Amino acid sequence: MTKLFLDQPKIKYQQSFYKYVESYLTDGEPSYYKKYRLALDDFDQYINILEKESQGIDLPKDCLAQSTFWLVDDKSNVLGVTRIRRQALEFGGNIGYDISPSYRNKGYGSSILKLALIKASEMNLGKAIVTCEAENIASKKIIEKNRGKFIKSLYLEETKSQILKYEINLETVN
Repeated sequence: MTKLFLDQPKIKYQQSFYKYVESYLTDGEPSYYKKYRLALDDFDQYINILEKESQGIDLPKDCLAQSTFWLVDDKSNVLGVTRIRRQALEFGGNIGYDISPSYRNKGYGSSILKLALIKASEMNLGKAIVTCEAENIASKKIIEKNRGKFIKSLYLEETKSQILKYEINLETVN
């Protein structure tokens, strides 16, 4: 079985992360491609920005500090990205994650969330809020598989979509 772990963004994953970013464009998901585009233009600057975000330095207005980790396999392939925030965003919670289109429907979503919950527990969060769009059935199942308890549904005007909000107790994680 492939060993999976979360690691901080590093130069040694540069080529794999390029493939990760390109997979979103290839799969017709330009919003994620745009999110990670800077990594293609200037990888060192991108890593530096992520480090500053984790320390709360030079954050754009209305943004919270967040630590970014990459889901990596034992062959140094970047399969997914997770972001952990000490403060929860109204529509994004404490933990956000995404899996490369190339690696979806293979259990990596559950793995990245499980590992992110362990990391959040290590960061002394007592609970984590995790959200997903209501029509994203795969994410809904991933959150529920990881002991997510439904709190409420929100309407996000920007995307005209329902957001499901879950809470996960981190005291029993590990």
